[in-house]
Amino acid sequence: MAHIAILVGTPAGTRLLAASTERDAARMVELLLIGLDRTALPAPLWVQCADGALAARLTAYLAGFQAELTAVPAGETQ
Repeated sequence: MAHIAILVGTPAGTRLLAASTERDAARMVELLLIGLDRTALPAPLWVQCADGALAARLTAYLAGFQAELTAVPAGETQ
């Protein structure tokens, strides 16, 4: 049974992901984000679950993950 629902906006449309654990939810979204073109990041996302602290933690983690994906590696120029 899914306890966490995450909506992710992508160029191809909105994706709804559901998971029963925080780790599974994070991993599913990570894989989706890695598959997106870098120009589509940061993708808007919404985390919904009964535990507000978990939702805030997961939202912050995924925002940081997207920031890492969009960071310009040392030695590269935009």
